[in-house]
Amino acid sequence: MLAQKKQAHWEGVLHAIQTSYAIKRHVDLFNWLKQDIHPLMRHDVLLAAWGNFSTGDLHFDVCSSLPDVTTQCLLQDSAIVNYLMCNLYKRWIENEEKWYVVNQFDASGIHAQSPNPFTQQLKKMHSLMVYGVRDTRRQADCIYVFFDRAKEFHVPDQLLGMIMPHLDAATRRVEHLKPIVKDEDLLDSMAQGGLSDREQEILHWVRSGKTNLEIGMILEISANTVKNHLKRIFQKLDVSCRAQAVAKTGYSGTPYKAS
Repeated sequence: MLAQKKQAHWEGVLHAIQTSYAIKRHVDLFNWLKQDIHPLMRHDVLLAAWGNFSTGDLHFDVCSSLPDVTTQCLLQDSAIVNYLMCNLYKRWIENEEKWYVVNQFDASGIHAQSPNPFTQQLKKMHSLMVYGVRDTRRQADCIYVFFDRAKEFHVPDQLLGMIMPHLDAATRRVEHLKPIVKDEDLLDSMAQGGLSDREQEILHWVRSGKTNLEIGMILEISANTVKNHLKRIFQKLDVSCRAQAVAKTGYSGTPYKAS
């Protein structure tokens, strides 16, 4: 009986790999994850983020059968998720670029900072697994975050090594959805709170997950000066922490440069 289960498992893995080559559209990827990957590795939401994590210039793709957990819902208010993914990426780097699991994950704080339908659903997730892929040639690293409602995420190590390269290849073949941003909306976002040029620049690097020390090194100022700028940013935006400032402004373009 045990031998039969193992054989069926590896037949499922082989079938998933073979069918991955036919993925061309979002619906193909969604059906593949639901029919072939979910039986092998349980998850409720797959969130992919790629781009330049050092600047916070990211793109997203979401695969989920849960209501309001879609790419378009995320793009309507992506600032707080951008902040989360930059931090998960940073942790992946610190973990020597090895996949890792976070059990008993609590997203209630994320929803509190940016209450919307997407983060409301994310609040129901209690564990996650992060798998990263380096893209040195195009400088567009990617992390795949599998969220699950279970309090512990169980990952078969051998399975990841076989499946994830094919998932990564399939995802790159699918055209990602792009947000529609009006110029006037972008200008309003940048001007929100009357932030100075330097304050907008610092907020950009905060959104990228940089610490005060790292921001100081980038801008060639002291960490204490960065801290003082952040205090003024919080006062102008009427917020009390970095995540709230990121969620309230929502701007995620290139760093603002004073002429």
